[in-house]
Amino acid sequence: MSREIVRPSGEVIGRPKRGGLYMWALAIVVGALVALAVALFGTLVTYAQFLAYGAASGRLSSRLLDLPWWSLLIGPIVGGAIISLLLRAGISAGWGPAPRPYGLQDVIQNRRLRGAIRTTTLSLRDSFLSALIAIVSIGWGGAAGREEPVAHLGASLGVLHGRLLGLDVASRRMLVAMGVAAAISASLHAPIAGVLLASELILRRMRLTALGPVVVASVCAWLMATWLMGSRPLIALPEPVAISHLAHFSALLMLPLLIMFAYLASVIWSRAPILAASAAGRLRLPLWLMPIVGGALLGIIALGFPQVLGVGFEPLAAAVAGKYGAAYLPVLLVAKIAAVAVTIAFRWGGGPIAPALFIGAMAGSSLAVVAGLLFGIPAPQLYFGVLGMAVCIAVLLDAPFAAAILAFELSGSPEIAGASLLACFIACMAVRRLAPMPAEETGQTLRWR
Repeated sequence: MSREIVRPSGEVIGRPKRGGLYMWALAIVVGALVALAVALFGTLVTYAQFLAYGAASGRLSSRLLDLPWWSLLIGPIVGGAIISLLLRAGISAGWGPAPRPYGLQDVIQNRRLRGAIRTTTLSLRDSFLSALIAIVSIGWGGAAGREEPVAHLGASLGVLHGRLLGLDVASRRMLVAMGVAAAISASLHAPIAGVLLASELILRRMRLTALGPVVVASVCAWLMATWLMGSRPLIALPEPVAISHLAHFSALLMLPLLIMFAYLASVIWSRAPILAASAAGRLRLPLWLMPIVGGALLGIIALGFPQVLGVGFEPLAAAVAGKYGAAYLPVLLVAKIAAVAVTIAFRWGGGPIAPALFIGAMAGSSLAVVAGLLFGIPAPQLYFGVLGMAVCIAVLLDAPFAAAILAFELSGSPEIAGASLLACFIACMAVRRLAPMPAEETGQTLRWR
């Protein structure tokens, strides 16, 4: 007899039939498989960037700065043409007349209903095709992140195990959480943040029996990823420095501006697909042409600001290290928002987590300069930059715990983590008060449809 409890809405909130060592053993398998998928995804993105621009691993921004203008313009157009062909394959695969790549928001939506976990966009075929579109998108300069496609792939691998083993819905939901945690852990080298993100977005609770297998999957994926890809940090941030009490105080005073930046970015990103679809309808653009037009727009943006193409971790690290001028940081912030809006709206693949880190770093580093002028102190840009990254992620996903822990795992500074925890909770409460969302949309601030 199943111990599932189902709400009137259809959401399964019960416990899985299988427990104990069985789910823990499955967690090891899921974590290892997801880490292999993440490593393969990263390798293919590196090859795609080399094929498109001759860029070495993690050096796309530096390479784009050295390329002639015509290469910056043509590269994204070629990428858009490839994505157009892949979307056509999506139509053949049953994605409907207006296909789009899937991501983390689809996992969040599909974890709710009894029927949705069994059928849905979490099929392995759809996940592989979405990952392929994301590889082309990021490789050819799409301003999006790789975490969401691999999270969707991880969730699909978890669901596949549940289907093959004939597990109940609650067990499958736990497998989805394992896959998401493992994907975030392996892609960002952040095992704790992966667990918390899966708990806040998928499980919606932190019961010890539910968290155990998720922790195992996340740690196994992290260990496997460091073995396959090395232990070098994904974002090469500078070493943490001592932070004065006055710097903490000035950061709190700057927090409303950080929240405003984060909320503004989320609104623009959420409206971009709707506005683009409306414009395409008025212009009578066929679906196959939208990624190509998006590539042309990305190329135009790249002519002035090539740093905003791709994932953007290289210019992010440069910003928090103080290598950009104070006047240039807000310009890069606006250019990145525009590039991300084009990427989302014109059916390119990828996710919002990496762009949120980029925008938060630019906003925080800009405010570090402002704080230094207002309070007459040398405000460390690393501190303000990581704080901005955490606030943007918290507002984006409505996951303050995961955002604060991610700030700690990226920076390695307990001082920054403590300030980030407070800032993330204040930011989430402020956004909920100023722009409340229906309960079913919580955790899905960015709607990539």
